[in-house]
Amino acid sequence: IVFIISSSYFFPLITGKNFTFRILIDLIFGLWVALALVNPDYRPRRTWLFYATSAFAVIMLAADLFGLNPAKSLGSNFERMDGWVTLAHLWLFFTVATSLLTDKLWRYWWHTTLGVSVLICCYGIIQLLGLAEIHQGGVRLDATLGNATYLAIYTMFHVFIAGMLLIQSWQERGFTLGLTALYGGIAILNTYILFFTQTRGAALGLIGGILLAGILYLVASHGAKSARYVSVALGVLLLVCAGLWVARDSEFVRSSGPLQRLTSIRLDDNTVKSRFMNAGMALEGFKERPLLGWGQEHYAAVFDKYYNPDMWGQEPWFDRTHNIIFDWLVAGGILGLLAYLSIHASALWLLWTSGRFSVAERAWITGLLAGYFFYLLFTFDNLMSYMLFFAFLGYIAVRSHTGERLLEESTLPRRYLTAAALGGVILSVGLAWVVNADAMRANRTLILGLSSHPGGYARNLEYFQEALAYDSLGKQEIREHFTQAAMRLANPQLQVDAALKTEFVETAKREMEAQLAETPRNARFPLFLGILMNAHGRFDEAKVYLEKAQELSPNKQSIRFELAMNAFNRGQNEEGVRMLKEAYELAPEFPQAAILYASALVRGGQVDAADPIILGLEHDFAIDQRLLGAYAAVQRYDKIAQLAEQALTGVPQLQQAHLTKAAALYLMKDVDGAVAALETMKSIIPSSAAQADVLIPQMRAGTFRVN
Repeated sequence: IVFIISSSYFFPLITGKNFTFRILIDLIFGLWVALALVNPDYRPRRTWLFYATSAFAVIMLAADLFGLNPAKSLGSNFERMDGWVTLAHLWLFFTVATSLLTDKLWRYWWHTTLGVSVLICCYGIIQLLGLAEIHQGGVRLDATLGNATYLAIYTMFHVFIAGMLLIQSWQERGFTLGLTALYGGIAILNTYILFFTQTRGAALGLIGGILLAGILYLVASHGAKSARYVSVALGVLLLVCAGLWVARDSEFVRSSGPLQRLTSIRLDDNTVKSRFMNAGMALEGFKERPLLGWGQEHYAAVFDKYYNPDMWGQEPWFDRTHNIIFDWLVAGGILGLLAYLSIHASALWLLWTSGRFSVAERAWITGLLAGYFFYLLFTFDNLMSYMLFFAFLGYIAVRSHTGERLLEESTLPRRYLTAAALGGVILSVGLAWVVNADAMRANRTLILGLSSHPGGYARNLEYFQEALAYDSLGKQEIREHFTQAAMRLANPQLQVDAALKTEFVETAKREMEAQLAETPRNARFPLFLGILMNAHGRFDEAKVYLEKAQELSPNKQSIRFELAMNAFNRGQNEEGVRMLKEAYELAPEFPQAAILYASALVRGGQVDAADPIILGLEHDFAIDQRLLGAYAAVQRYDKIAQLAEQALTGVPQLQQAHLTKAAALYLMKDVDGAVAALETMKSIIPSSAAQADVLIPQMRAGTFRVN
């Protein structure tokens, strides 16, 4: 599954894997039902893990059904492919695996997934060499998973899988160079790729998990001979980690992107701050719905309602808290969180009490579970991490050999059981069709809606309508892309029939209104509607939607920006300035808010009032074109020169600031000052000499033109 990249699907690195997993599980489940009906030996065992996973699935089903939008909670969307449907398939995967797989078959399973991980790591190396593109862009490896964090947790799991198999080989055969080199080499290879994903949570989880495993082994092994080797290994690991941390400001560490990122963890880091702010918003959402939460896939509504304006430096929309505790607290309330934690507790209980695992295995698998949980404190699960986690749950349940089979005997006649088994086979095919068919067709049709066609936008409209007609998961994404396509039609350069444009916009509007009706607590949808109406000059309609968005998310600055633009377009300048002032006052440190508010004040003739607002702007923010354009509109070139000087105080090598200063002085009739500014630029930035030598004669001759 991890190899699947479906280029004909929307989100090709996500949807193909998930659809394949769901179809396979649906088919396997139906066949297993048939087998379990005729043979009690293949029915699930009564174990704490079976009860814990079952309780979690049931509680989350209740949370989703009583949440904001049950359809979204159950089906999720194409970007995540999560929701209760995925949770249910993971439960089926766990149940079937624990019913069918023996110790020997589990060994085959681990070796197979370990071999696959080697191929994935080889793909990562190809990316590292620049021979294959990194799907996310940048330098953080993502292989076929499409996200560096997804690849990181995948490789972390396989480091521990390789270590577990190595421990088992030592216990069964003693030390053998071949197996030690094989498993050790695979572990090192996965660690190497994890390192180049530059994912701090997974890297620290791996290190912490290994340290915990070693400490647990030292405590529980009661002075075994191998304990001294473990002690030495732990000491070396601690020394390496401590050395890197001490040398974090050295050239060696700074010259390595992965090392620099790993050692740059600070409480004032933007990513760390955003995690704390998300936790605070999630806590407020939990207080509002403490028992069963908001349902899966609805943190976005909590994020909107309790938005912290200091989040301005982050992405505008969060659908996860990036913390497993708060994610389940919002999605399932206290009952959902406790049910989830009971799965981890049950796994550890069986691991340490069953007597079927050696001390080394217990310690090592505990280290894995701890490292995985630590990783989840800073991000969230994906299909591959879910599968590997539930595989370990199944493995622990099977190895522990506790609990009798459910429904050991059946009093039904054999012919009834046979008929029921046949029904199970039919069920598998029907389940695979019902769960996946329409969703897959809607996904592929969305791609057509986003593509260019000889028939023009009329064909796009038909494809968007067809995709929505399937009424499957991903409906929100289809509607959003439909609306964005309608926004692009506002471009006067596009030659689109007026009637078609009207039909396109009106249809997109109706669909987004339907989305708002289905999920009335999300500010995203009325905001999209407001932007759509603004784009097409329907400003009074836009105002209604934008005010609704502000009501749902009162602290989000971007909504006030749109309201201000709408007010200016309606000729209500005072209202527009007021909106920008409110946005600025929510978080004065937000450069864009300061620039927009100050620019509005300047254009409104309140030049002096803008001074204290722009005083704190740094570097290139001080020479933002919107701000410079506002001063130019009122011919305050002296202020432009001051802004350029303000930028140069922070970054003397900022070439655009030198040019801006020279142009402002020239417009103030200070030709000598303008030439001096260019001479200064030449001395500080030698590469700018050619440009300066062209501009200086123009200024002296009075032929210079400011663009």
